[in-house]
Amino acid sequence: MSEQNQLTKELETGAVESVVLALHKVINLLDRIKTAIEESSNKIPRASVQLDTVTQATEMATVEILNVLDTMTLKVGNVEEELASLKPHVGMRAGETVLEGIGQHLEDIKQDTINITMALQVQDITAQRIAAANHLIECVRMELMHELSYFENSGQPPAKEGGSKNNGEGERKEGATFDRDALYRKSSDHQERIDRVVQEWKEKQGQ
Repeated sequence: MSEQNQLTKELETGAVESVVLALHKVINLLDRIKTAIEESSNKIPRASVQLDTVTQATEMATVEILNVLDTMTLKVGNVEEELASLKPHVGMRAGETVLEGIGQHLEDIKQDTINITMALQVQDITAQRIAAANHLIECVRMELMHELSYFENSGQPPAKEGGSKNNGEGERKEGATFDRDALYRKSSDHQERIDRVVQEWKEKQGQ
């Protein structure tokens, strides 16, 4: 009977040791997961800031291009007015032909500037897509922070909080809106939006 008790105790001791070893392995695994989550949550805000920097750079470049286009359009308009004033003084057919050719070239230049202006909506589409990517990145970061809090609070799931920031790097623009499905459309409707961008920029420069 004593041998059976001894065997039972040994089996129980072995089982306990196995459980303890298994728990240690699980704890080590959880520690590695926690470390990975911390590293990921620290890197994500920096990625968002870099994307915002790209957006700002493309916006500045777009405004500069629009300013050049405005200047070109103004100059073309001035030349057209001067050509119109010359027509009554041109008596020879050859001279009229030259003026018509110049006028056609100016019309082509005007059309090119319009095409460039409409093509600049690509910048707006890029900004929309980057904003959508930033939104997704922020959602992932918040989920990671939520899981990290779960580990730090000994398995007690915390209430999710919005607006958690990491050293100020993860700050997002309040009220920012974007279109995840923004697409390039060759349409003059976008001109009004471009004009608003230019007007806002000019107002800022005048302040």
